Amino acid sequence: MSSNARSKGIGRLLESEGETLARARGCDRIEVHCHSRRSDAHRFYYRQGYTESPKYLCKSLANGDEQG
Repeated sequence: MSSNARSKGIGRLLESEGETLARARGCDRIEVHCHSRRSDAHRFYYRQGYTESPKYLCKSLANGDEQG
């Protein structure tokens, strides 16, 4: 979200609507992935009731190296 749109309730409204849609479709959870450097985003999600789940492991394939 752009900095000029923050703290106006827009993110909270979007997150709430996403939760409503997910429940209507029978989802039992929502997972949000954001980089560890995005501490403002983490605070937002914690305030919305999200909890931290086990860590994910990732491998970048951008360097073009192939294994196999």
